[in-house]
Amino acid sequence: MQSSLDYESIRTTKAYDDLLNALYMKVKRNVGEINVPPVQVIAVSGNEPPATQQYQDAIAVLYGIGYGLKMGLKFGKLPKPKGYFDYRVGALGTFWRSTGRTLEINDPTTLRWQAYLLVPRFVSKTLVDEARGQAQAKHPEVPYERASLEVVNEGRSVQMLHVGPYDKEQPTIDELRRYITEHALAVKGGHHEIYISDPRRTEPTKLKTVIRIAVTRDPAAQALDPTGAGAIAGAGG
Repeated sequence: MQSSLDYESIRTTKAYDDLLNALYMKVKRNVGEINVPPVQVIAVSGNEPPATQQYQDAIAVLYGIGYGLKMGLKFGKLPKPKGYFDYRVGALGTFWRSTGRTLEINDPTTLRWQAYLLVPRFVSKTLVDEARGQAQAKHPEVPYERASLEVVNEGRSVQMLHVGPYDKEQPTIDELRRYITEHALAVKGGHHEIYISDPRRTEPTKLKTVIRIAVTRDPAAQALDPTGAGAIAGAGG
C-alpha cells in the first residue's frame, strides 16, 4: 500500500502541487491504493441530482469562494496567514451517498452529496468568511451561505481513473469492487468522484474522473456497501 501523503507540513507551492498530483492528477486507469491524509475542504451539501440548479449553485459557490481566497491572498485583498504560499485551486470533488439501499443519482428523496474544493492548511474559517463576504458583494444572487470549512478524513482508499461519460462509470466501479473483494478489504466510505475535466469544454468520451472508495480491513465493516453510506468520511461540521 502507498505510504501516507503529507498535508499538515506542506509549506511551499511545489509541495502542494505534488499533493494534488498524487491525489488525482497522476491516477492511472488501473486500480491503485492510496492513504489519504485528513484535509481541509470548502464544502457544500445537498440532495438534488447533479443536473439540478442546487448542484450547479454549489459549484458556483465553491469556485466563487475558492478563487476569491486564492486571488485575495495573492494580491493582498485578504490578510496573509502564517505559513501562506500561493497555490493552485484544485479539481471539484463530490462524495455521493444514499439513505436507501442503492445509490439512485436522480432520486432527491434518498440522494445525499457533499461537493468540495481542497484548500491548504493555513485557510481558516475567518478567511473563508471574508472571502465569502467579498464574493457575496459581487454576486448577491449566489447562495454563498451554503459553504462551510470542513475536514475530510478518508484514510486508506482504492481509486482508479475513469475516462468517458459519467453514465458509463459502472465498469470502473465494478473493477474497484472486485479489487476490494480479492484483497480482503471492506468498504468504509461511499462513492467519491474527482472531476479532472471540465464538462463544458471536454467531449463526453474524453472526460477524466477519478473514482475513489475508502476501505478498511476491519472485519466488522460491511464488505459491500451498495448504499454509499459513510461517503463523507470524517467530515467536520
